[in-house]
Amino acid sequence: MKKITLSLVLIVTLAVSGCVTGAKTVKPSSTKAGNPAPSPMAVSNNPIKPVIQGVSKNINPYPISRPVQEPVKIQYSQIANLISEFIDMRQESAVPGENSYSGISENKLTIFEIKGNKNDVKEASMKLIYPKGIDKVTAELNNAMMSRFLKNAAPEFPDWHGRIKEILDKFYSMKTGIEGVTREDIKLSDRIIHILYDKNADSIVATLKPRP
Repeated sequence: MKKITLSLVLIVTLAVSGCVTGAKTVKPSSTKAGNPAPSPMAVSNNPIKPVIQGVSKNINPYPISRPVQEPVKIQYSQIANLISEFIDMRQESAVPGENSYSGISENKLTIFEIKGNKNDVKEASMKLIYPKGIDKVTAELNNAMMSRFLKNAAPEFPDWHGRIKEILDKFYSMKTGIEGVTREDIKLSDRIIHILYDKNADSIVATLKPRP
């Protein structure tokens, strides 16, 4: 085995330039001969008016109006990123003037819906069904779809992997009945994500909305 020698030479040149300036002393000129100093008793024909000093006042500046920043709109392309490749999304118009898009996975366990225009999404939700006896591969596929949806909804969130594990642990620990339905919110700066746990329906629903 050949030995590889790596040499790194770092040359730093510091240039220091100084400039020394000398100051010359200028002596005041002497009073010319023949011009005697005025008498201290001499009175001027132009009396000096007293100087009136003004009092400075603090003036508050006029408030500068700044344009109101509009909230960042949620884009369809952001929410559907890498999801529409697995779910065939179809456009619908259930409400006049408002578009909606929906699709369902091949195994019928993931339902994806988006409401609003493509440049201004008003709501996006993903329903994931975990039926009793679900196999590991299908469960992991559901988990991957939920992970992608949440990452698209809030890419700035630091640890979705750990957060999704908490969501699944909570869901599996729930029991059916009155306590089988609960909800929690993940609040972001301009958006909010609702997580609905429904053990009675064996489903988790994640819904994204802009904050009011």
